[in-house]
Amino acid sequence: MSTQVNVRLDEDLLKEVDAITDVLHVSRSEWLRNKIAHAVKEETLNLREAIALEYAKGHISEETLNDLLGADAEDVKFIVKHLQEGKEKIDKKVEQGDL
Repeated sequence: MSTQVNVRLDEDLLKEVDAITDVLHVSRSEWLRNKIAHAVKEETLNLREAIALEYAKGHISEETLNDLLGADAEDVKFIVKHLQEGKEKIDKKVEQGDL
């Protein structure tokens, strides 16, 4: 499924895009779609640690985590689960006066 998005571009930028698409023999839309997809993927890779932290804090859902990190989301979920279990054990020991 795809959704149409309208974007306003500066005329000079649009001229550059058109020049590139003419050289590559691709449509403006196709080129822009590919560039946006690449930029989103690269930004996601750059923000992996922040994404994992946001998930651990409960600020993003498991579904969003899966969407952003793909197969690596399982590693994050494993780590968060075991950190929570460890925290619960420590809290229990503190409560009992063992720590």
